[in-house]
Amino acid sequence: MKITIRPMTIEEAWNLLMNNHSMYHKKLKHYKYGYNAFIPLTDDFKEMFEKENLTQQDIEHYKNIFATKIYDVKKLQRLDNIVENQVKPEFEQVVNKYLVPLIPSWNAIMPKELQIWCSFGCGSNYLRKSDDLAVMPFRMSRYPDDPTKILNVMFHEFVHMLIQEPIILKYDVPQDLKERIVDLICYEFIKKPVQLMFEKSFANAYITPDAIKKDLPGAVAKMMADYRAMQLAKQSGISK
Repeated sequence: MKITIRPMTIEEAWNLLMNNHSMYHKKLKHYKYGYNAFIPLTDDFKEMFEKENLTQQDIEHYKNIFATKIYDVKKLQRLDNIVENQVKPEFEQVVNKYLVPLIPSWNAIMPKELQIWCSFGCGSNYLRKSDDLAVMPFRMSRYPDDPTKILNVMFHEFVHMLIQEPIILKYDVPQDLKERIVDLICYEFIKKPVQLMFEKSFANAYITPDAIKKDLPGAVAKMMADYRAMQLAKQSGISK
């Protein structure tokens, strides 16, 4: 798999910021996510993310601030050497060792190319452009200068990308269970610390080390069947 890294353009970085604003208000805040990781950490962008509905005037105002006061390509290249020389070789090693052998059982498709696009904030997203191409918008401007943390995030987002279509969307897995599935996979293989807000999860009884390695789709299918039965039972109890 070919791996490249480059900074986002102003327009790309702004569009990612707007997409994250929409995702935060439509879904993520309901799972108790904060928004600080998605933004340049200034009062202007805290103010922007506090507003659920942005007017066209708001959008133009914040976009102008972003273009004139925030965007600096050097901030997006600050960790290039660490990624290229330390993170990338380790990432390739753990992907080949742990994930490549599981591709058939997960019904997943390994991309031929992974592009890392660096933007503002702290953390990462994932985007499958095609079977051959995956993109990882990495919010690199405020990310710690720590190869292990960068590797952990890259691996986490890569697992998300691999299982999104064949497992998560297929079985309509909600956000909290999706995150727990990925956390358990990442902990199993690289001991990445789990997200504490999802630690007590319905998924725990189903997504075992054995299930991850032998039949993750089957485990998720069983989990979601039981989860829906539980939800229906709760609704029935309320209706009575």
